[in-house]
Amino acid sequence: MDSEAVRAELMRIKRDLEHRLEDTDSYGLNDAMRDQTSELSLADNHPADVASELFEREKDFGLRHLDHVRLNEVNLALQALADGTYGRCVECGQTIPEERLEANPLARLCIDCRRRQEARWTDLQRPIEEHVLWPGFGRTDLDGQDQTGFDGEDAWQAVARFNQRPGYDQDVEPHLERSYLDDNEGIVDPVDSISNEMYRAQRP
Repeated sequence: MDSEAVRAELMRIKRDLEHRLEDTDSYGLNDAMRDQTSELSLADNHPADVASELFEREKDFGLRHLDHVRLNEVNLALQALADGTYGRCVECGQTIPEERLEANPLARLCIDCRRRQEARWTDLQRPIEEHVLWPGFGRTDLDGQDQTGFDGEDAWQAVARFNQRPGYDQDVEPHLERSYLDDNEGIVDPVDSISNEMYRAQRP
């Protein structure tokens, strides 16, 4: 492997990254989001009204962060080249094949170590909240209990009602019409479901 050619390629990548990071307009982050959307204030807008703009803004931040990470990887590769350790896996110490280094000059792991690392990342990439909330509705699974909270069954019934077709699904189980539901939505005690009309109708 020609170390001078590798160094030249790494320096080219480094210059490109530094130029992009120094030019603050490369990522479209020079202007405030308010100026980009021509809105004086976002307080009167529903979040969905600016969802596309927010997505693009977050993507631009992500691209800039990715360039910072990549620049750090270039510096590590240059340091390894200076130390004489370039081309060796930092985990197992084995020589990284030249084909892999040609495809990715910043590679610091051999294929096997990289695969093991990616297998470990499967769980690390998930939001930390999932460890607290696992399983879904785990903390609010109160089906079959005498309670008035909105539980997993209620959530399913609430969503399934939107998919009913009037005049067609009446005989399909489970029945989801309002009179069938046992969630007592909006009331605490059965007596709370008595309407003013029902009360007046029973008066003598």
